[in-house]
Amino acid sequence: MKFELENFKQSNVARIFLAYAVVAFGMMQIFDYLLPIIEAPLWVAQTLTLLLFLGFPISLLVGWVTQRPIISSKTVAADADSGYAHTLSRQKLVLIGLGSSAIFGFLGFISMPYLLDQASFNQSISDGNDISQISNPNYRSFRGMLTLGLTGQRLLHNTRTDIAISDDGMTLAFLRHNGAGNGGEIFLKDLGVPDSERSLGALNAANGSGLLFFSEDGNWLHFISGGNLMRVRVEGGAFQTISQNFEVLRSGFTTYEDKVIFSNSADNKLYSIAGSGGQELPLPFVDSSDRDSVYSWPRRLPESNQILVTRSESPDSVGIGRIDLYNIDTGETRALIETASNAQFVKSGHIVFVRDNALWAVPFDLGEKKINGLEVPVIQGIETNSSFGHATYTVSDEGRLVYLAGSDGATVTSSTQISWISRKFDPSELIVQGRQFGHLTLSPSEQLMATTVYEPNGTSDIWVWDLVRKTLGRRTFEGKASRSIWSPDGRYLIYSFGTEGLRSVAADGTESPVTIMTTVGAAKPTSMSSNGDIIYDSGSPRKIYSIQTGQEQNTETNALELDLAPSYNNNPMAQISPDGNWIVYTSTESGLRHIYVRPYPEINQGKWQVSIEPGFGPLWSESGDEIFYISTNRAQYSVPYTVTQNPGDSRPRLIEFGIPEEMFSRNSLINPRTFSPWDYSAGKESFIFLEAEGGSTSVDSVSAMTNLVVVENWFEELKSLAPPGFAD
Repeated sequence: MKFELENFKQSNVARIFLAYAVVAFGMMQIFDYLLPIIEAPLWVAQTLTLLLFLGFPISLLVGWVTQRPIISSKTVAADADSGYAHTLSRQKLVLIGLGSSAIFGFLGFISMPYLLDQASFNQSISDGNDISQISNPNYRSFRGMLTLGLTGQRLLHNTRTDIAISDDGMTLAFLRHNGAGNGGEIFLKDLGVPDSERSLGALNAANGSGLLFFSEDGNWLHFISGGNLMRVRVEGGAFQTISQNFEVLRSGFTTYEDKVIFSNSADNKLYSIAGSGGQELPLPFVDSSDRDSVYSWPRRLPESNQILVTRSESPDSVGIGRIDLYNIDTGETRALIETASNAQFVKSGHIVFVRDNALWAVPFDLGEKKINGLEVPVIQGIETNSSFGHATYTVSDEGRLVYLAGSDGATVTSSTQISWISRKFDPSELIVQGRQFGHLTLSPSEQLMATTVYEPNGTSDIWVWDLVRKTLGRRTFEGKASRSIWSPDGRYLIYSFGTEGLRSVAADGTESPVTIMTTVGAAKPTSMSSNGDIIYDSGSPRKIYSIQTGQEQNTETNALELDLAPSYNNNPMAQISPDGNWIVYTSTESGLRHIYVRPYPEINQGKWQVSIEPGFGPLWSESGDEIFYISTNRAQYSVPYTVTQNPGDSRPRLIEFGIPEEMFSRNSLINPRTFSPWDYSAGKESFIFLEAEGGSTSVDSVSAMTNLVVVENWFEELKSLAPPGFAD
């Protein structure tokens, strides 16, 4: 019988074919989208899809069987007496139906992987004798935005805020820096009422502030202010000091069972203290090789005597440290994660940690205390500072993640340049660039410049730049040298040697380094007088000392403490004046950083405040009539002074200061790896100035809105991205 297209279009088979194809396609889309959302197993989607395939030939067969003959001028019915368009027996119809169903069922089975996104459905994967339920690897939690407004910027960290969330995920604490960079203010926000915001009080930024942390019971917020451990009740009230005997390392602490574990910046080791204050007790160590390491970011494992801690070579290379499991009772340690910092355990069964400017996760068996999966990046591009291991993120026990998108504040100094800046702020002249420089000092002749050069692995050495020949030469090779100063005759460089004391080396490289004195903890030289007195600072809280060089070798070197102030800035930068009669330094005794001058060496015969705007980084002019300093809003000031002599005596009696005048405003790089970032050349009437490669501008983030990202049900996303069971 000749095929008639018009008759076929009017047939049941054509109508059923078209309708079934449309409905089946729609049902397949619904299966692929809806079933993973309700967490249906894969076999459910496979069964429904197979039924759709089996139903197709059966529907067509039914349509064909029930088709009445179509009468037209060109065709006649196949069997006018039966009333149907076919003459097949029932047995043949059944055989055709079974055969076609088998063929379509087989086609549906082999096509299933191409029709369904099987990775979207839960599936069981066997790992030895364990069966772990693997969540949807494409699962993505809901994300929202939370605006904090203007939060300013922290000078040393180059970060905009610190945040902490309560265990129930409903209260967020954050830090807002003031415009001058003198401190910050703690605020609480009720996340159930987004517009709510109340202040708990102001912080002292000198020597460290922030690092917010809720207590386990949620009643207290712990933090650092002026380098000291403190706390305040969540409902408000006066700040309570937990410990003021130590400066806390800028790398966090942990609280549990009314205890606080923190890192002491003096020796970089872990201590424990009661939440209400009391005696600080050092935690034990077993491995003697650990004693030279820096321990930071302690975080307790739930219901355990063990903590996660970051171990690094120095306080400013925390970001390339190692995550260890540390037993607080025995001091035993075990390495867990390399090249990482700032780790904590979350209730999804993961350790989350910071690497570069990303948040990573790895599955962790809390019972066995071992990693049982692969390390996976889970949040890219968060605000960090890899020098300190700092990262602006916080996680609640209920799985709410809050973080600040941004970059690594430490990478601002990963490639730097040194420039000449005229005191009148004429266009700058590039000296050298392309490396990570720090701690600039000009030689007495002003023809050489000493600087610390940092390597990516965290080591550092002293190099000398010849300003005339424009060449750079290395002077130390130990990998622990930094913060050099010149001897008055320009022949030697005195520098800090790790945490082991002070050394000196010939400025022209013709002699091997010589140990001047051995100390416990880092000693940072800042000045040397014409009669051989070396001024340096050390310890926590910070203290300033003077030692006399030229003592016989192998004899004990006696250091004299200079009691200049009750408290200092992290970098007091005590400097002897060119005539040797005065000493300038930075102190936080008023609660803010200010510049002060005293007579030297008779420091108790006078005291004067130099700065009006808070500041730091003082420099003497060789002309003997000016002091320079950097204000906390990063402007550079000049302060004129005059000296009155004692009658009949060469010693001066009085120093008087004029009004500070702003010379220019240039964004220098200010952190432990760079300070001091400038020095003055009287001959050129210009400053050598350390800045980011490409030039220095005002910090955009100071005036930028701070918008946090809030991730709901983040633990489900973690389970999908970093499932357990794949560790070697």
